[in-house]
Amino acid sequence: MNKRAAQTWLPCLIYLMAIATLVGCIACFGWTRTWLAIFVPPTSPPFADMRFIQGAVISSDEGLNPQISNPHDPWHHSLNYPLVWVKIGQALNLPDELRFNQLCGLVVMGFVSICGYILFRFPSFGLLTCLFSTATLLSIERGNVDLIIFSLVFVFALVFPRTLSPIPLLVATMLKLYPVFLLGTLLIKRQLILFFTSLIFALAIFAYMSDQLPLIYSNTPSSTWISYGFPSLALHFWAYNLPPWMLASAIIVICSAILMMAVYFRKIEGCLLLDGFDASLFLAGASIYVGTFIISSNYDYRLIFLIFCVPFVEKNRFPLGTLSVILIIVAMNELILPTWLRVPGLAIVLIAKVVIFVVLSAYLAAFIPTIFEGSLKKVLAEKRKRIEVETVE
Repeated sequence: MNKRAAQTWLPCLIYLMAIATLVGCIACFGWTRTWLAIFVPPTSPPFADMRFIQGAVISSDEGLNPQISNPHDPWHHSLNYPLVWVKIGQALNLPDELRFNQLCGLVVMGFVSICGYILFRFPSFGLLTCLFSTATLLSIERGNVDLIIFSLVFVFALVFPRTLSPIPLLVATMLKLYPVFLLGTLLIKRQLILFFTSLIFALAIFAYMSDQLPLIYSNTPSSTWISYGFPSLALHFWAYNLPPWMLASAIIVICSAILMMAVYFRKIEGCLLLDGFDASLFLAGASIYVGTFIISSNYDYRLIFLIFCVPFVEKNRFPLGTLSVILIIVAMNELILPTWLRVPGLAIVLIAKVVIFVVLSAYLAAFIPTIFEGSLKKVLAEKRKRIEVETVE
């Protein structure tokens, strides 16, 4: 094996060996002891977030609305997912413990396989570090449904821009709502027919769930612990009794930084070229991170979508690429840094999450003039063509 082949295989090989070791340690030393050893707080019973759905299925079978009352959830939390998950859980017979564990195993295997594939396509030790981050490991330990959404988003990026590529996008939106931000990917890539078609279906999904949306919103907790988003940022300010004008000033600074950086990106030649699979992954991951940062408080396991951004960000043409990867790694390890560095570590992680938001938002915003310019040129070209045809006739 030559040196180049070894560099291609080595990160992927390390990743698969580490996952195999993790599974072996769980089998030998148990669930709790293994996860504690790698700085991930375990829950009992295992796959706690998927048990959320298991409990909702049992509650629903008793005639209850789990979005209002979910007594069979181990922690008695009301369901903050669309009720379609109850139908899926009933079809898969999730109350059966064996079937439940089989499903969780398949979900984790699918996630690991996709991560291994991305790592093989774009070998990188920065990407490998993200796959070993506590945010990624936490999502596996919890068996969070974002692993399923991650897989659907990957399929969307893989088949994009084929005619049927919006299907996994719309399925993901129906399951968890926030993947609707992937519509921005269609717009940036100027797939206007796919965009408007998908928008119509997405609006239909939200209209169908209109009675569920207030319950989903009210049942979703906000937190300053291992979380990101403007609501979480506001909670940090309120926790330290800081005046509202300081939060408003921080938001103004963030918006100003986004605007200035967007102008900076537009001035760099070749910076906004988006060709290839890695670019599709980047747009998908960036759209989800930016969108969810704005509208909600999100636990850190949703940072797994930043994994999609790393292959493109590491390219030489992406400004601040190395710094961005470092910030992503820092942001995805909140369970480690504050433990080592106390309060400064928490502040570093919070700043990293905000700076990532600024960089990704600015890069996406840099395409806004291009989108309108491209649309206007297309309209003018079609009008000119009609005039020429009429003139000939």
